[in-house]
Amino acid sequence: MAVIWGTSGLCGNWIEIAYGTSSGTVRVIVQHPETVGHGPQLFQTFAVHRSPVTKVSLSEKFLISACSEYHHVRTWSVTRFRGMISTQPGSQPLASFKIVSLESVDHQPAHAVGNDPGPYGEQDDEQVFVQKVVPDTDLLLVRRASDGERVCQVRSVDGSTITAFCIHECEGSSRMASRPRRYLITGHSTGALQMWDLTTALEQRQQGRAPTEDGGPTARELLRLLEPQELSATPCVTPSLLAASSGRLKPENARLMAQTERGYDTDV
Repeated sequence: MAVIWGTSGLCGNWIEIAYGTSSGTVRVIVQHPETVGHGPQLFQTFAVHRSPVTKVSLSEKFLISACSEYHHVRTWSVTRFRGMISTQPGSQPLASFKIVSLESVDHQPAHAVGNDPGPYGEQDDEQVFVQKVVPDTDLLLVRRASDGERVCQVRSVDGSTITAFCIHECEGSSRMASRPRRYLITGHSTGALQMWDLTTALEQRQQGRAPTEDGGPTARELLRLLEPQELSATPCVTPSLLAASSGRLKPENARLMAQTERGYDTDV
């Protein structure tokens, strides 16, 4: 759920709430000064997802939602008048893309906390997703939440596996006239931490200075990431994978092999 509130000198206080449902619907309800005394009003409904909505973000310029099916993201541009969301011309569809992240067969609950794709960022700033395609990798892709375009890619400086990550915003110092800066912090299998300056990457992207890729991993990058992995069919909407070097056979793989040996047709 995402909440925006503010005060207008002419109109008074207002609040906007965006939330998603298990049926895939995204709703925006508002309490504007002209509706005071009547309770929050349903402003807009978006029925675009086919799976439960897992993330919703409402910023000054965009409404962003993601569902559980391959982290499918849908975005809309938001029109505002005097700071408040407006119906003229209304929210317009902007982008549709996926933040695919394959899960390990034996991943721990804490893994999801340290590998949350986002979106990250303040409501009045550029928000981003962080895409980690496979669990055992030294590569992260940072993508704009508004349209999915790639901001930058981050590769471990020592080649170690990135086990967790987060984004932290540091406030600027008024004494030194420094601006707020945003950092991506990565944790590694070696126990080390590495910090990356996202503010500079965002500024370069706005100036059109790189990268040239549109968003997610290219075919070459995807092949490199999947080469040491063993993919298999899973009952969940997000596929799991097993490292080829682990020597264990996933239950779904075992059943698939047994059916194949018996000559059954399988739809995977």
